[in-house]
Parts: sequence; structure tokens; C-alpha cells
Amino acid sequence: MIKKSQELIWIDEKEKVISCDETNKVLNENYYEILSVLQNAFDDAIILGCNEKDVRLKFAKLVSNMRFSLGKK
Repeated sequence: MIKKSQELIWIDEKEKVISCDETNKVLNENYYEILSVLQNAFDDAIILGCNEKDVRLKFAKLVSNMRFSLGKK
């Protein structure tokens, strides 16, 4: 079950807590949207007979292979 009540703490590149309320709101909304999509995909995979450990490894690899895609940072 997904609980959206927990506010996450986001850290900037200088390892400081991001204090902008609007930034935190957007980041938290994105996080919970991704969580919902991943949970649905995970549930589908298990229902369809996939190995739970294999699905977790594939999802972890998906995230670990992500790179910033909007040009230079």
C-alpha cells in the first residue's frame, strides 16, 4: 500500500537540505507517482508469474542506469 503522507527530505549537490516548499512539493509528487507506477508494474509481473527477485533486480538496474538527459548540468 502506498502512503503519501510522508514528506521526503531532498538534498542538493552541496549536500544541503532543499528548503523551497514548491521544489519539495514537485519532488515528492514525482516520487509518489513513480512509486505508484512501479508498484503496479511489480504487481503485474508477480501476477504473471515472474520471479520477485528478478523483477526487483531489473527495476534496480533501470534506475541505476539513468542519466541526466536534458543537456549539460
